[in-house]
Amino acid sequence: MLVVVAHLHGIERKYCTTDLMLPFEHGALGIDLFFVISGIVIASVTTDKFGSTRNAAIFLYHRLARIFPIFWIYTTITLIARHLNPLSTGADHAHPVNLLASYLLIPTQRPMLLLQGWTLTYELYFYLVFFLLLLLAPQRIAPWLLTLWGITVVGLKLWIGLSPYPLIQVLTSPSVLEFLAGCLLFHIYRRSRLHRAAGVLIVLAAFLWLAAVLAYSHHVHPGQPNWIADTPWSRPLLYGTFATLFLLGAIELERTALIRYLPLLASIGDWSYSIYLSHLLVLELIARLASRLLPGTSDSILIITLISLPSTILVGYFSYTFLERPLITRLYKPTQRQPVVLMK
Repeated sequence: MLVVVAHLHGIERKYCTTDLMLPFEHGALGIDLFFVISGIVIASVTTDKFGSTRNAAIFLYHRLARIFPIFWIYTTITLIARHLNPLSTGADHAHPVNLLASYLLIPTQRPMLLLQGWTLTYELYFYLVFFLLLLLAPQRIAPWLLTLWGITVVGLKLWIGLSPYPLIQVLTSPSVLEFLAGCLLFHIYRRSRLHRAAGVLIVLAAFLWLAAVLAYSHHVHPGQPNWIADTPWSRPLLYGTFATLFLLGAIELERTALIRYLPLLASIGDWSYSIYLSHLLVLELIARLASRLLPGTSDSILIITLISLPSTILVGYFSYTFLERPLITRLYKPTQRQPVVLMK
């Protein structure tokens, strides 16, 4: 939902004369939360499964089945919208795209047809690295190899900077450090138990850090909040530090039962992938309708926002219920074995 709010600023600039949503550009840190969460999840589902061809194959199949089918559906919807042009999608005719790269999440210098697909490219290659580790590395060696990956990212970025090759850019991006931070968080959570008050203190530290980042950004880069997201090292340092602290505190709070998360938040978490894939189409549609019905209104972005936020959640719910979850259920369904009849 942070990403949705961040993209509302782009909608405002496109359809309105105001700039009220400018501070919400910092909602881009939702992507950094996404990368750290991904590291936590992948570390949790691969624990004690290294050095096994079968485990590696199952892991890769599940990850590909989780990402691609619903992604292909929304990429195709975007392709149709781009062709018919009833909506001006983010990747319009002024931005040439590579269709094969867009469908297979291949790193490229061109934008994805579904613009937010660039984050899934990073996700996919995180999975491929873990697949190789599961296939080739014993459990005791895997953490050292992940540490080496992080050191290599830092060393190469400081030494050669930005690589001209998109695949190398992905595998050596500072965003890798956020994914590795998530892996580390899982092992901290699994191997140690912090003081009951630790969750509160860590979450408080996270928000104090974020407040300092926002204050610095407003003072040094007024009117340009996207400078963090556009700077490779600033992003993991500023947004990534917040994401790591916040998530560590959140899981500790959950473990100690000091707070209980609302069921609605857990449900939105279930729908989040569908929300992420569909929200730009929803925002564009609502903004187009609003700009025609309320032309030149200074409050247009407020009305668009009030309609868009519940609409993106609602579309995410329907997408998850009728598309994503049935696909997952079918694709994850284990092979049915014939019953064995024992006879004397």
